[in-house]
Amino acid sequence: MTVIEIELDRAIALYQRVYPGGRSDVFSIKWRPYYLNYNPHPYSIPKSELIDDRLSDMTLEQRTSLFSHMNQIGRSVGIHFKGGGMIGNTRDAHRLVHLCGTQSPEVQSALVEKILEAYHELEKDISSKEVLTELAVDAGLDGKQVREWLDSELAADVVDEEARKNKEEEGNTGVPRYVIQNVHRLAGAEDPSEFIGIFAKVKEDESQP
Repeated sequence: MTVIEIELDRAIALYQRVYPGGRSDVFSIKWRPYYLNYNPHPYSIPKSELIDDRLSDMTLEQRTSLFSHMNQIGRSVGIHFKGGGMIGNTRDAHRLVHLCGTQSPEVQSALVEKILEAYHELEKDISSKEVLTELAVDAGLDGKQVREWLDSELAADVVDEEARKNKEEEGNTGVPRYVIQNVHRLAGAEDPSEFIGIFAKVKEDESQP
């Protein structure tokens, strides 16, 4: 699982244990597109180049501290971040996630988990159609359907527009961003208590006549 999923799962599990009636509440997760625009080129480049460019305003000490913090968070949930590999335009990856979302939240989450693992731990290029097909099949999709989808431009305009709206609404603050019931927002690695407070508020608001 990804850091995002593990944090959210922990918060949901704790909420369902401690909040009255929480065990009967159903949670549905949808992954929304957001373009970071780290790589403006139409081809893949080494991930290390993007990191150097993105963090060019940081000192060596600041970079070391940032990487140390990220690795500490990752190790705490069994994830080992790596900085190698290539990265290009992620539009096709977002289109594939969109396709999975039309099938079920579970299939969508399974694919996102495969994509993030490939990028952060296996140093694979998630802009590659071959890599995406492999990941999608591993997540349970039909290989022929995936190849036909990636070779088309289906849902490209839908994903582009949603990504534009998400960036407009959330600002250029990066990911992860959590949007709960289309109202409440959290950013980054949050303590479970932050989620639980919002879950409880949603529950109370829904119980009001």
